[in-house]
Amino acid sequence: MKTRPGICNHKKRFGSRSEAEYVAGRAPFTLRAYCCDLCKQFHLTSRTKGMKTPRAEMPRARGD
Repeated sequence: MKTRPGICNHKKRFGSRSEAEYVAGRAPFTLRAYCCDLCKQFHLTSRTKGMKTPRAEMPRARGD
C-alpha cells in the first residue's frame, strides 16, 4: 500500500505487525496492518480495495 507523506505523518506508527494487529483486533470495526514504504513501520487502515486478503482471513475450502 502506498502512503503519502502527509498521511504517514498523521498516522500512529507501530514497531511490529503483531503490535498493530493487536490494536486492530480491539477496534469495533475491521482494520488491517500494513508496512509503510516511507517510514518502514506499520500503520492501520480500514481500506481493503486493492489489498491482498491475509491467508488467515481467507475462507477455507470445504472438502465435501
